[in-house]
Amino acid sequence: MMMKWKQWASAATAAVLWASVLLSGGALTGGSKAYAATAYEAEASGNTLGGAASVSACAACSGGSKVGNLGNNSGTLQFNGISAASAGTNTLVISYTAGDNTRSLQMSVNGGAATTLTFASTGGWGTPGTMQTSVTLNAGSTNTIKFFNNTGWGPDVDKISVDPAGTVYNYQQTTVTDNSGTTTMVNGGLTIVYNKTTGLSDFSWNGVRKAGNMYSEFATGTTYKSKDYTSHTFSTADVATFTDGYGNGTRVTFVNSAAGKPSIRQNFYIYDGKPYFFVDLNVTNGTSLSTNYMAPIKIDSGATSINGSSNKRALLVPYDNDEWSRYNANSVNASGNGYEVFATYDNDSRNGLIFGSITHSTWKTGIWYFGTGNNVTELQVYGGAADGNTRDNQSHGSLSGTSVWSPKIMIGYYSDWRDGMEAYGAVNAIENGSMSWTGGVPFGWNSWGSIQTGLNYDIAVAHSNWIKNNLQNNNFNSNNTAYINLDSYWDNMTDQQLTDFAATVHANGQKAGIYWTPFVYWGTDMNRQVEGSTYKYGDIILRKYDGTNQSQRNGGYPVDPTHPGTKDRINYFIDKFKAKGYDFIKLDFMIHGALEGQHYDSAVKTGTQAYNQGMQYIKTRINGTMFISLSIAPLFPSQYAHARRISCDVYGTISGVNESTEYMLNNLTYGWWQNGTIYKFTDPDHMKLSSDIEEARSRVNSGAIAGTVFLNGDDLRDTASQARASQLLTNNQVNGVARKGKAFRAIEGNTGSGAANAFVLNDGAGVYYLAVFNYSTTSGTTVSVNLGRAGLNGSTSYTVTDLWTGGTSTASGSLSVTLGAKQSKLFKLN
Repeated sequence: MMMKWKQWASAATAAVLWASVLLSGGALTGGSKAYAATAYEAEASGNTLGGAASVSACAACSGGSKVGNLGNNSGTLQFNGISAASAGTNTLVISYTAGDNTRSLQMSVNGGAATTLTFASTGGWGTPGTMQTSVTLNAGSTNTIKFFNNTGWGPDVDKISVDPAGTVYNYQQTTVTDNSGTTTMVNGGLTIVYNKTTGLSDFSWNGVRKAGNMYSEFATGTTYKSKDYTSHTFSTADVATFTDGYGNGTRVTFVNSAAGKPSIRQNFYIYDGKPYFFVDLNVTNGTSLSTNYMAPIKIDSGATSINGSSNKRALLVPYDNDEWSRYNANSVNASGNGYEVFATYDNDSRNGLIFGSITHSTWKTGIWYFGTGNNVTELQVYGGAADGNTRDNQSHGSLSGTSVWSPKIMIGYYSDWRDGMEAYGAVNAIENGSMSWTGGVPFGWNSWGSIQTGLNYDIAVAHSNWIKNNLQNNNFNSNNTAYINLDSYWDNMTDQQLTDFAATVHANGQKAGIYWTPFVYWGTDMNRQVEGSTYKYGDIILRKYDGTNQSQRNGGYPVDPTHPGTKDRINYFIDKFKAKGYDFIKLDFMIHGALEGQHYDSAVKTGTQAYNQGMQYIKTRINGTMFISLSIAPLFPSQYAHARRISCDVYGTISGVNESTEYMLNNLTYGWWQNGTIYKFTDPDHMKLSSDIEEARSRVNSGAIAGTVFLNGDDLRDTASQARASQLLTNNQVNGVARKGKAFRAIEGNTGSGAANAFVLNDGAGVYYLAVFNYSTTSGTTVSVNLGRAGLNGSTSYTVTDLWTGGTSTASGSLSVTLGAKQSKLFKLN
């Protein structure tokens, strides 16, 4: 990342000042010695408890006790004997527990007017959290601070800590206030408080704590936790300002050190006016160290605080789209593993937190959570995931050196978690880039849906001709063209037939597509020569760490993306496709290229590094001559393709664990945010149309709203298939929705590993599209859509047009849709 550093002179002056203060034993306070923060236990005998207030045991609290039953116009707690060296403003940190929704207390200092403090849930009554405010104290040790609530219950109080007001520094629009016990970073509604005594940090939005007790850890065989280190320091010399793709930013670094241990540097990246911030971890050591596990975010208790209903979710995102993987909007009161990005939210209010990796050059990022008390209690966001869900049989590769970096993690709170997921996609596009495309949504046909292994030249040409004469000239096109794509088994054709096929397609005013698996060897003969190379296949197979060949996966051996023989093979096939004039390439089984193992390039230590090298080589070789669509592939890195299938293989059935419309729509429900951010299009796979006309229509509707690469997958030599295609693929209103290339948002996000049944697209200027599905194969249903909940104006009357029938009606407040078995409907509202 290019950084625009703050003026050297001011940074150097601050560094000299900091060094001189350290030598004198003080803290940086503009030249005067700061007084240390002083803690006061709530249960201390010198305090005054009134009404129902009482002391109770709390194993995780300071001193093993806390004071509860505060509020409800009865219980009060007054801290007595609070000291201040001089009159003025001090920082007050309140440690408390709250196991449910937001609670509040009134606070009166020295008998003065009360102010109201809001306390977010800490995730449990035995789980402490902190909140911070300012108090004005008198000089001396006779100050009092009283807490009460005349109308409702407050939280339980563990202790308070009083810290004299520190030195304030301004960087861009970020204000950093450094006290002896805490360093506070504020930018707009975002506040991060780093506790230099405990090594833990809290994140608040608009004054309300949202996530907390964060620290970092890494492992070299021994696990090192930043919170366990003896020193946690802030220095102005470790602050930098810069400008990059996100705008004006400030990096604040905290250094954790302990005798005989590597240094842990925690970096916080804060941007002017942004609701998110980034965190990463840099480990430094005098001698080289090796690690395959680095967690920028680790939380052992009280991880998140999202107030609202009991309808809270923890979204688990799959690493890839292989083996019909599904997203899971799990109950927050459970546990689970996901990859790259995690959202926890209240589905009723939609308030939510996003934690997600934004760098994908080195690590596979895993996310584990555990939740109780209706919030996430424990959270672990780490580089080094390698398991069955990443398709690995080897541990994650290790990085070595005197300075090693973790993945960079985005953290943000959003009033609508769906906005947060879209922001996460946009951040990744800024960080890593994305492939632009101006050629419109690919409409057309793919051979795998029905023809599969029977593909030959005559069949392929017959489909090109039939589509030209019956569909392409009847609304089934984008920019007046259609793609005719050969899938696997194109090698049934001769080299000349491949040339002739592309020429025929072009003569028909169409574009020709081809298929390839660059990181897989489907044979078993290790002495077979690699195409275009002097190497044998036995040379380029990916090795395990012990030097033996990786085993087959999905029936094929993974090949090493970094091997020169693999690159020879890429040259051979890509150059062949380009020379024949192919316009589209579907790259499949890409996950084989991201597996952990021993690579030919000794500088490559991880599967993600190898995948990046291989994909960059392919992208460069194609050099903008083809539309690139990924099939089975990891979610990240994403900058090497125009499209990626949002799910695995999908056929014509409406429901079923695998291969169904409902399965694909689960992936759309929780993965829509990839569309238009990290990928230009999200591909719903070929549309194979069921003999049941409503089931087939639902498949078309699902394709139209998914993002989209709009390809039919039927055997169009069959007269019944021709009739269905003519009926369902020529509706210009429906095809117009598909041409937008926009993924619809699910209205609800509480469907677990299933799909939502209603999706909406805000197309601007008061125009909306609504899709509603019934996944039952046997019975009808009525779906009532709350228009306000769907993002429309709940008090406005809308004209509702059924895009299949052209019929119109009006709706205000809600729209009731009656659906038969397997049926769906697609509406326009304006």
